Amino acid sequence: MSRTMQIDIRLVPAYGSGGLAKAYPRCAAMFRDAGKERIVEESPSLFHLVDELVRLMNDPAVPERWKRPLGLHLDRLKRCRDEARDHLLGRRLNDLDQALYRLEDAFDDLEKDLAW
Repeated sequence: MSRTMQIDIRLVPAYGSGGLAKAYPRCAAMFRDAGKERIVEESPSLFHLVDELVRLMNDPAVPERWKRPLGLHLDRLKRCRDEARDHLLGRRLNDLDQALYRLEDAFDDLEKDLAW
């Protein structure tokens, strides 16, 4: 590695105006209902959001109306995130790009199954 330069490859959210709340309003409602408004305000990337979903699933205070659909999708979301992480760490950027598309698709499916 160079003494004066470094390579920086990182995932950043790109939801556009309105952030997470506009891109995934039902997910945002779930976080707000669970008292996690900060997550909606910060709008982390979907990659980073998977860990927050795991925390929600394990939180006994989260209502069953959210846990039911979350339970249907959480394994797929974690698999997609883990695959993306492997590609990120291996610097396989084309594979990472495809894995992130699959993660996005998994979030789209979760969004459809979340009830208001």
